[in-house]
Amino acid sequence: MKILMINKFYFVKGGSERYYFELTKILKEHGHQVIPFSMKHPLNFPTKYAQYFVDHVEFNYNSKWAKFKRLWRTAPRIIYSIQARKRLGNLIRKVRPDIAHLHMIDHQISPSILHTLRAYRIPVILTAHQSKIICPNYRLFNWYKKQICEKCLDHHYYHPIFERCHKNSTFAGMLLAIETYFHKMMKIYEKNVDIIHVPSMFFRNKFREANVIGPQIIQLYYTIQIDQYRPNYNNRDYFVYFGRLEEAKGLETLLMAMRKISSCNLYIVGKGYYQEYLEKLISKFALKNVNILGAMYGDELKRVISKAKFVVVPSECYDNSPLVIYEAYALGKPVIGSNIGGIPELIDNKVTGLLFKPGDSEELASKIKYFLDNPDLTIAYGRNARKKAEREFSPEVHYYKIINIYKSLVKSYHE
Repeated sequence: MKILMINKFYFVKGGSERYYFELTKILKEHGHQVIPFSMKHPLNFPTKYAQYFVDHVEFNYNSKWAKFKRLWRTAPRIIYSIQARKRLGNLIRKVRPDIAHLHMIDHQISPSILHTLRAYRIPVILTAHQSKIICPNYRLFNWYKKQICEKCLDHHYYHPIFERCHKNSTFAGMLLAIETYFHKMMKIYEKNVDIIHVPSMFFRNKFREANVIGPQIIQLYYTIQIDQYRPNYNNRDYFVYFGRLEEAKGLETLLMAMRKISSCNLYIVGKGYYQEYLEKLISKFALKNVNILGAMYGDELKRVISKAKFVVVPSECYDNSPLVIYEAYALGKPVIGSNIGGIPELIDNKVTGLLFKPGDSEELASKIKYFLDNPDLTIAYGRNARKKAEREFSPEVHYYKIINIYKSLVKSYHE
């Protein structure tokens, strides 16, 4: 089968790209041809199809004026890219794919490509890594007010203008509102996507709550290369948070909890604009047992996690299906996670980890103490976690399910 795999970045920038490349690898190992379509970027992996990619555009600038000018010039492309439509059409005529699997396409590529795929009668499955289809700022989180926000679920998309929920900017909010109203008016997702794949039941329910009608919505976990993760149950005197450093990840709550923990170290692995604020809190609370290690990747990251007692995921936003939990489980580590979004679907409470109320530093501290006071139980939970990863997240399990979805969808186009 020829699968057109589309994502706006063709390098590992975040969790969506990790799944993109994991899935690509699995499909190739089973004899399928995977053809990428993306945006040109200096960090891209090499591919013979790069000539078809859309031109590079950058939205992250230090200067607000530079951001404004860039957004103003690129607004038409963000909303509906003619270039992306044309270049994808050229690629389709070249390779004649059987199916298209879309991932993150907003802004750098835009959903304009859905019209091209429909014109060529190519079945479309879209993995919803986030909530862009139902939330203009894609996170169901107000970054300005630092709280969950579901105001746009009723299809009134003007809220970002006044809430300043994206980049704390009225102009950025206005652009998101225009974009979302335009796409909704065309019903571009509803009419041109056959299946929406969501990794969590939570997001599946949110899409239904927002009355997304048209595509079939299917829940299927992500996958992880289990054989590349060697579990380790000989732990050292620390536990770990790893991921982006930002408000929505509950790191302030974690540091508040650490004021009650003195018998073990916390390593924070990651990078982000929030690091400076976290360092001030660490100093303010005199947390000598908390260390920010910076960003780590690959084997270096695995080594740090594998020697930890457990992993903490204290998110206060609607995480979809955090890959950090998949990785922790694969390395035999139980997880203490906040009871929000898709997290409780991954954590079997008192089996593979523990759940706590998001934002509750007292309860989080009690869960941490529970693991520290019961080392044998913590290891047992870690063994359960590894078994869960093997049972539910392995490449073979995922391949069997995803290829059946592909085959069923392609078959429906030929009946």
